[in-house]
Amino acid sequence: MKQTNLSAVVLSGGQSSRIKVADKGLVELAGQPMIYYVLQNLGLHLTDISISTHAPQTDYQQFGYPLVNDHYEAYLGPLAGIHAGLTHAKAQNVFIVPCDCPFLNTQLIIERLLCAQHHHQARLVVAHDGYHIQPTIALIDRVLLNSLEQYITRGGRRLMTWFKQEHCVEVDFSDLKNDFFNINSPADLQRAQLRLGYQTAE
Repeated sequence: MKQTNLSAVVLSGGQSSRIKVADKGLVELAGQPMIYYVLQNLGLHLTDISISTHAPQTDYQQFGYPLVNDHYEAYLGPLAGIHAGLTHAKAQNVFIVPCDCPFLNTQLIIERLLCAQHHHQARLVVAHDGYHIQPTIALIDRVLLNSLEQYITRGGRRLMTWFKQEHCVEVDFSDLKNDFFNINSPADLQRAQLRLGYQTAE
């Protein structure tokens, strides 16, 4: 059964200086755009999924999910993507996930975040992989939309500053640290392709 009381927003369209592309979600990984793996996983469990991107491209339409635009002209990175996602989501709770983590067990992550949210009566819970907070893997109550808008209007640009302002709860995923592997360089891309059993042509 797919969950209908939870929305998901995939943060994409971000620039990647190390991979030297304008749109990381469309970088090919084992024969598919990188975002494909996250969307495929989410699609098994959720019905309301959207793709947030600063500059939507027609290539994203192939996946059949709604594209949501940033509401701000300036490039604000994940802050703007989260804002757009919260604005367009249908459910009260919104699962935020990046396009560059192809190995996430989204079902288990969502279940653990929801459990922590309920246990702590929190409006914002965020994953911690045992080494670092993963600020773009979080569960956010849409009631925080106004707070985020005010933070951006005041000139706020650091995602973790806003998270701390809203007393975010960190959720331990140290047992799944390998799932949080994200792709930030050509070397990361190569490692991910090997992990997927994909061999490039010589």
